[in-house]
Amino acid sequence: MTSFQVNDNELTAVKGKVAVITGGSSGIGLATIELLLSLGALVVNGDIQAPPASISDSLFVQTDVRQWGDLAKLFKTTKEKHGKVDYVFANAGVGPRGDFLSLEVDENGDPKQPNVDTIDINLSSVVNTVTLATHYMKTQSEGAIVIMGSSTGLQPVRAIDYCKSLSLFMSNSQLTSSLATAKAGVIGFGRSFARLVEVAGLPIRVNTLAPSWTATQVLPNLKDLLAAVSEDCQAPSVVAKVATYLMVNKSRHGELIFVSGGKFTEIEKSILAPAYEKIKGDALSDDAILAKVMALAA
Repeated sequence: MTSFQVNDNELTAVKGKVAVITGGSSGIGLATIELLLSLGALVVNGDIQAPPASISDSLFVQTDVRQWGDLAKLFKTTKEKHGKVDYVFANAGVGPRGDFLSLEVDENGDPKQPNVDTIDINLSSVVNTVTLATHYMKTQSEGAIVIMGSSTGLQPVRAIDYCKSLSLFMSNSQLTSSLATAKAGVIGFGRSFARLVEVAGLPIRVNTLAPSWTATQVLPNLKDLLAAVSEDCQAPSVVAKVATYLMVNKSRHGELIFVSGGKFTEIEKSILAPAYEKIKGDALSDDAILAKVMALAA
């Protein structure tokens, strides 16, 4: 594994840069905006909820990230206001909302579709945010996109239905597989999209974060819940710091950063890619085969 430290002096490169953050009114997004503003960046926050006073210097564009039109307005407003988009942090997300083991039924006794907001917000909106970011950045000299994944996308995570003991900590919310599903999708998208922009020769860097337990409102009262089982959770500012670092460090591209206990570890190039090389043996990678197939049509 390749662990690294973040040099605070390097972060000052965001001064005067324009950053679009989704989900910036709370949690990691809020911490990132606070850090960016303190460093002199120009920030546009797209969130469905109004921001707190601490980030009043940022431009707020009310945004339901599930709606393409809202996201398009967010980027158009940024371009009209600041003339460019230097950085994008596709961060908006929600906690588990669907129950896939115990379906509700309608008046006829037929099962209802489970709530898929977690997938729509945590995965589909990220894809749309990154797509719009690329649309605006590809005509510039450079740009950087940071994608919010999660360590839940790296491992099998059990589906936990609501139970009385958890409700004391989690305000009746449920832990379900949809969160891990969405985050696994985000990680896969981030890894592949980084390769796509690289092959296309676009001047855009793409990196993905995979934070472990972090004290946000995605899971209410998480800090208390983990304290009850003698486990810690990191502050949102820890993740904000490495998100900002990935914006400014021009050597970072196509990486997946595991963030846990305040430590930063690159795992795409140091673990995941070598693991795949070992699995496939002497065979060509799927990407290499795809390149050969596409060359036939050139």
